[in-house]
Amino acid sequence: MGRLFGDKPAGQVALVDPPVSRVFAHKARVAFFATAPVVGVVTAGLMSSVLAWPLALGVGVLAGLVVGFAVAVLVRVWPVLRVLWWWSTEITAGLLVLLGLSGLARFTSPLVAALVVVPVVGVVAGVPVVRRFVVAWWWCAVVRHRLRACFAQFIRTPGKGHVASLPLILAARPTPAGERVWVWLRPGLDLTDLDGRTGKLAVACWAGEARVVRASARFAALIRVDITRRDPLARLVSSPLPTLLDGYGPAPVSPGMPPLDLGLDLDDVPEPPVEPERRRR
Repeated sequence: MGRLFGDKPAGQVALVDPPVSRVFAHKARVAFFATAPVVGVVTAGLMSSVLAWPLALGVGVLAGLVVGFAVAVLVRVWPVLRVLWWWSTEITAGLLVLLGLSGLARFTSPLVAALVVVPVVGVVAGVPVVRRFVVAWWWCAVVRHRLRACFAQFIRTPGKGHVASLPLILAARPTPAGERVWVWLRPGLDLTDLDGRTGKLAVACWAGEARVVRASARFAALIRVDITRRDPLARLVSSPLPTLLDGYGPAPVSPGMPPLDLGLDLDDVPEPPVEPERRRR
């Protein structure tokens, strides 16, 4: 085993990059010294109406220390909470499956739990509609992580080694061509930072093409990333239009409306001049 995988210890695996950890440690200290005095003064002022000044001052100091420490701890562990938020969907799905199987095996038997799991896996793998549905949403989860990894590579603070505030990956849903992801840009970023880098996004997402456009006319920070993985129009698409327009006959409309004549008599197209018929001599 040592020769197969190497005999050197793996060492520590950092959940958060050291430069990012140092930055948030500095932010935690700033948050403590900014929060504790404000909370202490406000609490002492409110308590002075019901308590004596010395006691109100002590309560204010204690409240400032507690709230400041809580805010500092929250800022300090925010990188870890952010990583857990990135994987929250996968963690929640895994916990639900694990708890469901363990609860079923506890209340019935392991054999019954296995007999329940096997048909479910068979339906997902054997029924094309269910399989395509599961695979489409699985690609949505993959694309969210791949976009985040790609953003971490080329969105950096100039002149510094740590990663800047990465865009916030919002919802993702499957489309006939691939996936569509909504992204919220952090301060300091705009849509021009992604110009000319859609090819890198496509490579990172294992797709053929990627397009980045604004998703809101009101909020410039909200953008949309369309990942093209296949061409839905490459195959034959059946359409009832040839049968409906056969002979320019009447087209079906609402039951309360008269039939619509498709004689192609357009108002904005002038009628061609009709030449008078010449009489035969």
